Amino acid sequence: MPPGGRGRSWRRVETMAKAKITPKKKTVGRPPKNDPDEVAEIQAKIDEYFKSLRDGEEDDPPTFSGLSLALGYSSRTSLWENANAKKLISEPIKKAMLRIESFAETKAYGNNAAGPIFILKNRGWTDKQEIEHSGAVTIIDDVK
Repeated sequence: MPPGGRGRSWRRVETMAKAKITPKKKTVGRPPKNDPDEVAEIQAKIDEYFKSLRDGEEDDPPTFSGLSLALGYSSRTSLWENANAKKLISEPIKKAMLRIESFAETKAYGNNAAGPIFILKNRGWTDKQEIEHSGAVTIIDDVK
């Protein structure tokens, strides 16, 4: 071993640095289900998903789980991650998710008030009452 404790791998790094060669990064894990730059491809999958709901025998509602499966993801978490990633495919995914939310909100405004109340609570509204008391409080110490 050369002085200073440098081994063979260190010499290779020094040689690469002198030649200004950067080592190739190893990719870890499996490749993504959808190419992050293929907006047209992801949009086609989204359109096909919503079209399949209309063409089905039943009137199936759009769901986040259904959209996840249509895009080839194995969980809704993957859908959220791809929607919030700063990639080109994020925008069509966000719009599809908004479409699902819109459908749910429309159905919630039915014959009772539970749906709109639920939606408003999820958006930060509260239904608690705040009561203000005025006047003095008198404490009677009557215990002997």
